[in-house]
Amino acid sequence: MESLDGLDDEELASSAYVWRMRARQGDRQANEIAQAMEAELRRRLGSTPSMSGPLELLPQVKPKAPWWRFW
Repeated sequence: MESLDGLDDEELASSAYVWRMRARQGDRQANEIAQAMEAELRRRLGSTPSMSGPLELLPQVKPKAPWWRFW
């Protein structure tokens, strides 16, 4: 595997994705490489909202009164 320092962020992200897909098919060595690349991405970019951000809560909407009245 080539040095991770020689890759820019986009190349590193795409390579990590490819290795992760190979790891999902059962390749153990691919899993180790994907983890190393993802760790390098986190080191370079920090945590991104898609990795660890909390989900936004939608405001609760009060139900409207029904158009008919109950006796």
